[in-house]
Amino acid sequence: MARRPSAPSATILDIARELGVSAMTVSRALRGRPEVQPRTRERVNQVAQRLGYRPHRWARSLVSRRSWIIGIVIPDISHGYFAEITGGVEPVIEDAGYDLLLCHSRRDPERERQEINMLLESRVDGLIVASEQPGPEFFRALLARRTPLVLVDRYFPALRLPSVRVDDVAAGRLATQHLLRLGHRRIAHLHGPALSPAELRLRGYRQAMRQRRIAVPSAWVVGGAFDIASGAQAMKQLLRLRPRPTAVFAANDPMAFGAILACREAGIAVPREISIMGAGNIEGDNHPNPFLTTMDWPRMELGQQAGQLLLKLIAQPERAPADIIYRPALLERQSTAPPPA
Repeated sequence: MARRPSAPSATILDIARELGVSAMTVSRALRGRPEVQPRTRERVNQVAQRLGYRPHRWARSLVSRRSWIIGIVIPDISHGYFAEITGGVEPVIEDAGYDLLLCHSRRDPERERQEINMLLESRVDGLIVASEQPGPEFFRALLARRTPLVLVDRYFPALRLPSVRVDDVAAGRLATQHLLRLGHRRIAHLHGPALSPAELRLRGYRQAMRQRRIAVPSAWVVGGAFDIASGAQAMKQLLRLRPRPTAVFAANDPMAFGAILACREAGIAVPREISIMGAGNIEGDNHPNPFLTTMDWPRMELGQQAGQLLLKLIAQPERAPADIIYRPALLERQSTAPPPA
């Protein structure tokens, strides 16, 4: 079926003719220039909205030498956690006049590098990245290009890169302390991949156990991939231990869900026979029956702050890198309880 031709959008000249002012005045008003009187700027914006005026991207790019596009790269487009972060970024970026170009790495470091290089070739004005890189080398090379860049939910201590994230060490420590307060001593950990959230949550787990003078056998720490399948596989490994752990702290909620599925498959009741908790609050606050005890922090705010920080870097490229770190909070639900007698 043939497409209907779209109606031509209003131009700056249309707005100028209706108001009886010059096109230059309209252009300055739309760009928020201070030399335009507030009353004139308000009238221009009202008429522009009524006529359906939309700025022409390429014309604006030629004037400003910007693409007016921000790139964001996340590991998994279907993951609720990263969907919330992206949902926080989007309105901040759009309100500033930018479009958001979303890429997902599918948790593949090589694909992530390809996506970032594609965005850079498209001359995006800035990048927000939840990186899957195991080390800082790729981003060290990016720093030389001087493209404004903000990490979200990731951290490379060896690089002076701005980041917005949760205090992952505190998340691991507070989660483990919760299980210790319930009376558990045999507490295992499902460790995530070689990324800063997993490494730092493991550090927090070990801190809490060390503070209680509890030795952690190597068999109590089992690796996974931040997903349900690896959480289930890791839990099956823990269930073969004798004596087996009475509690498990998983590095994120999907791994915790996998651990619960493995327990159900083995006929082991959660939390009556074993307690399991995660991190990230994927079930959210609106779930009809939230079950998983977890560590919570505002994912959408992470995105909002990442967007605002990137806009500041674009406006002031010489700005010193900054870290915005959120404190996690315990959400105690039905998946944890005192250990069996």
